[in-house]
Amino acid sequence: MDRRKFLKTSPLAAAAFATGPAITAGQGESAATTNPAGIRDYWNDLPTRMASKMARAREQRKSDLAKLTSSAAAKDRISFIRTKVWECIGGKPDNTPLNATITGVIDRDEYRIEKVIFESQPKFYVTAHLYLPKSSGRPSPGILAPLGHTPNGKLYRSYQTLFQNLARKGFAVLAFDPPGQGERVQYLNPEGNRSLYGPTGEHDRFGWPALLIGSSTTQFEVTDGIRGLDYLVSRPEIDREKIGCCGHSGGGTQTMFLCALEPRIKVAVVVEGNTENLAGADYEAPGAYADAEQNIINSLKIPLDRGDLLAAFAPKPLRICYSPIDNGTTYSSHYVRGTHEIFEELESLYGVYGAKDQVALFRSTLPHDYDYFHRHATYEWFNKWLLNGQGDAEEIAFTDAPEETLWCTTTGQVLTSLGGRQAFQVNYDRLLAERAQSKGSRLDKEQIRTVLRNILNLPSEPSSVHTNSLSSETYKNITIEEFEYESEPGIRVPGWFLKPSSSPSKLPVVLMVEDGGKDALFSRWPFIERVASMGIAMCSIDLRTSGATRPRYPSSGHLFYENGVELAYALVNLSLGSPIVAQQTLDLLCGVELLGARHDVDASRIAVCGSGISGIPCMAGAALDQRISSLLLNRTLADFESIVASKDYDLPLSAVAFGILREMDLPELCASLAPRPVWLVNPIGPTRNPLTLSDICQSYEVAIRAYAHDKQDERLSLRVEPNPADEVALAWMRKVLM
Repeated sequence: MDRRKFLKTSPLAAAAFATGPAITAGQGESAATTNPAGIRDYWNDLPTRMASKMARAREQRKSDLAKLTSSAAAKDRISFIRTKVWECIGGKPDNTPLNATITGVIDRDEYRIEKVIFESQPKFYVTAHLYLPKSSGRPSPGILAPLGHTPNGKLYRSYQTLFQNLARKGFAVLAFDPPGQGERVQYLNPEGNRSLYGPTGEHDRFGWPALLIGSSTTQFEVTDGIRGLDYLVSRPEIDREKIGCCGHSGGGTQTMFLCALEPRIKVAVVVEGNTENLAGADYEAPGAYADAEQNIINSLKIPLDRGDLLAAFAPKPLRICYSPIDNGTTYSSHYVRGTHEIFEELESLYGVYGAKDQVALFRSTLPHDYDYFHRHATYEWFNKWLLNGQGDAEEIAFTDAPEETLWCTTTGQVLTSLGGRQAFQVNYDRLLAERAQSKGSRLDKEQIRTVLRNILNLPSEPSSVHTNSLSSETYKNITIEEFEYESEPGIRVPGWFLKPSSSPSKLPVVLMVEDGGKDALFSRWPFIERVASMGIAMCSIDLRTSGATRPRYPSSGHLFYENGVELAYALVNLSLGSPIVAQQTLDLLCGVELLGARHDVDASRIAVCGSGISGIPCMAGAALDQRISSLLLNRTLADFESIVASKDYDLPLSAVAFGILREMDLPELCASLAPRPVWLVNPIGPTRNPLTLSDICQSYEVAIRAYAHDKQDERLSLRVEPNPADEVALAWMRKVLM
């Protein structure tokens, strides 16, 4: 809410600004008392806290790298990296049948292109081109070619130029479309073969729900690459002992993951990939985030970073290519220094093996692309290590062809020709399979608390809460106190505490958490008066990243971040192993701790009222802390499962905890609250759509059963309410606090 709207809607503010000083002691109201030391720069707290975490992760990782003084230690480190990266991205894929088919062949002078379709997962089709040279009478070295973020995928001109020339030089190349690109668009525009979101948007679109089930876009793309390699080495034309991998941009980053996870790759070229550690030397929050498949969730609590993906490839031949033009545009404003840092780490590691000549750094000064200089460097590297130094690095003119003649499918899109499963359906099928494997077993209340704390990476108990009172005043017999408390070192949670001025020593209290922030409460002064008249105190706080705590914009990199700063904060915290929703839950729990310690609060009657997305940490907090005597949620997501099951959804990444659906969903959390009173008012679906009461009851069947088991059916109220939210909240307060 901006200043003008606040003045128009808040009677308290209107009185203050219309008549000069709002309150004077001579008018029978208390004079305001303030703490002049209270600097309310809350937007700095999360960035500062993140920088501290990054520094610790960086220091620990550098210490681990310094211990690699022998090849045996290096091999142990590589094995550790491979195991942990698999865990971070969702696990190894199953080797299901590829069911590969060749849908056509394009014959050219020195090579041919086979149009290949295979299934990297059942009914999840991958469209690929296999370039096969004609000149060699013996098996050819094979090159696996993951692609960058181009809408037309394998048909992008720079990529075709590379593949054509590699084939002319005697290399077989398998170039395959990533999901969301080329012939594998997952979210088709109904008006044509175009994506609704573009390549990176598509990766994010199915990638964020994947995190809920402990998967990731990275797992999708790595699986495509590994299964593509399975197909490549199955061909008799390929020398299985001479396998290379090269990719540009997002394909360069996928090459990095494949270097870590696919030991059959013998030589690699990473071109303008995300060769920058997240916990870099010049870290400034939120940091070097990227789209869904380029991050390693939970890695920094290990700690591992992007440089470790390439460290796992040592001592095999590796060339890193970059462009300084990407600094602050495609990647963060510290990208060049970050790339050099990773190269220095690799030089040291390769030196342990006596193989410094097998790692190299190359720079092109052209804009972001697989340009001529990068292609030339690629030919040189593969010639050197896969053709014993033979062959040249020159290019022959590009052979053009209409795109439709290069399609593997009849329509140019898998979905409109073969059908199969979309990525979101793969996510949901995976969730259903895990549910079936668990055979319907449920966690009990204590197990839910233990497992939830582990998922959210929360301490077993909140630390002591330090509180600072910033101001206190009285208006119309209501005492208004402004305060802040620390939920973690350096993290201040600002809030308001309102109570009737003449009241018993200990009052019931409602802790209110709203998406609009704590100050929105003052736009509803009549509501405040009615609550006070009932003898109930109110506390309104800003959980981390909401209201006044919304973190600041970084000092540089506006072209890189554009409008994605909030996403960047959420994603980087996931990589730190501390999702925003977990931090918000901690803020809430510390708020409950604070209220329970106040002399004017009845600690047995602390209720929580949450609205919108903020209701999710309220539900988690209530599951973890039995001091929350009752819970009301208004227009909060009904369940995470609906997000995974739906092609379309509206959920910020800040609400996502990695792998939570492997263990529980919001209805299970609700069930764990029994027999405490819970009101769920107008729960919403995946697109923030209203739900029918029948839909809500179906989703919350597990909670309904839990309350019935305790013979407290009436304490769980699932409601579709036409009445204003404040009226419903008042009815709830009367029911549970009076």
